[in-house]
Amino acid sequence: MGDRRMYTVYALMLASFLTAVDVTIVDTAMPRIVGSLGGFSMLTWLVSAYMLTSTATMPVYGKLSDIIGRKRTFTIGAVIFVTGSALCGAARSMEALILFRALQGLGAGAMQPTVQTILGDIFTPQERAKVQGWFSAVWGFSALAGPLVGGLMVDFLTWRYLFYINLPLGALALAMVWRFFDEQVQRRRVRIAYLGAATLTGGMALLLLVLLTGGTQLPWTSPQIIGMAAGAAILLLLFLWTQSRAADPVLPLRLFRIPVIGWSNLSSLMVGGVMYGTSVYLPIWAQGVQGYSATRSGASLLWLSIGWPLAAVLGSRLIVRLGIRPSVLLGLALNVAGASSLVMLARTMAEIPEVLLAVVTFVIGAGMGFSTLAFILGIQSSVDWSQRGVATASFQFIRTLGGMIWVSAMGGVMNVDLLGRLQRIPGVSAQTAADAGDWANRLLDPAQRASLGPELLQAMQDALAAALRNVHLVMLLAALLSLAAALLIPNLRFAREEAQQGA
Repeated sequence: MGDRRMYTVYALMLASFLTAVDVTIVDTAMPRIVGSLGGFSMLTWLVSAYMLTSTATMPVYGKLSDIIGRKRTFTIGAVIFVTGSALCGAARSMEALILFRALQGLGAGAMQPTVQTILGDIFTPQERAKVQGWFSAVWGFSALAGPLVGGLMVDFLTWRYLFYINLPLGALALAMVWRFFDEQVQRRRVRIAYLGAATLTGGMALLLLVLLTGGTQLPWTSPQIIGMAAGAAILLLLFLWTQSRAADPVLPLRLFRIPVIGWSNLSSLMVGGVMYGTSVYLPIWAQGVQGYSATRSGASLLWLSIGWPLAAVLGSRLIVRLGIRPSVLLGLALNVAGASSLVMLARTMAEIPEVLLAVVTFVIGAGMGFSTLAFILGIQSSVDWSQRGVATASFQFIRTLGGMIWVSAMGGVMNVDLLGRLQRIPGVSAQTAADAGDWANRLLDPAQRASLGPELLQAMQDALAAALRNVHLVMLLAALLSLAAALLIPNLRFAREEAQQGA
């Protein structure tokens, strides 16, 4: 592997780490940020704003990289990301910080898929299998390092350095990409579909807003949610209409007629529910039902970040020998096994031992490692250079979108069931799903939890446990559907070949 390619890989690893760690690095700093800026009620938007803009723009950036090249698209994203980081560090109000976090996300939305696309350009599928294993390790490490680094910076410096640290590291990654990545752009005349880009981004942004706020910050039947859902539907229908007539569409729908791409994306739409469901609802079980501290419950989730890169490394060898299908099916079968185990443990034990929670998350993490690597390799190998960017970005976008849809459905199931159970507990006044959520929050806050009497505490724990058991069933359904869709994925096996960038 040439030195220039290796230095390019190091730069891309650094960029991947920065965009991934920024999702979690603010978690431990939130109390200090609120103490400095105020705005406690807007706290969740520090994460949501970043996820919203980075997710909604991925397909457009993917198309852009197929038009102007990976290096220029990466540069656009890196400049926006670093600028947003600088503004976040200098923010003087919570509203400004949230706005600048959204700007950061706009940059991350370009960087994340472009990194994966560059890997597809400069490595053969066999080489890529090994390199992707390294990048899975970077993602796993970022999940582990985010809260730790954030805590250290807050304790010894100030929360503003959580964002300032991106300036020199982001600039270094960008300089290395320009220095060592030799790109050969396929020049072709295109007509940019501006209307398609605008309707796709706007429609997806509204849809994500509905999923992020519906049932939590706003009732599902509120005028705001209904209005945003209607706007999303109109814009996305307009997008589909424009794409059917565009000479060079933003998101070529014919891509999904390719069996590997179509079935991989459908499976990923489902498997996103397993990934996000585990990350969101397992800590609620650990803290709300079993009374663990946030640190103690987080220790169980660490095993998801350990299982993922280990399985990706093993999966790279499996793919080289047998093709993508065995790795996909093994990974999704492990997801089913992990979700099934969680269902059985939660229904047969009043308290799940920590070691078993760790095993469940490790198995699910391994499942994600085996399947994600195979999905990406299969999708990238099914198209040429001119469509690799949009195909890669669409996969990452669809998996995230699926995760948000499933998590929203899980939240609806939990809140409805929890509301009915809380209404039968003496001394609990809950009339809406939002009220049920407020009562559940008391179980997650150590100070409020301690103020509950023993009988009320036990009754509320039992109610939350019963509601979460239904969430586990929804997660298992997502795992089963993802495996069923993957059964139709054809196997791709890779002959030995030389990497040909731009081919």
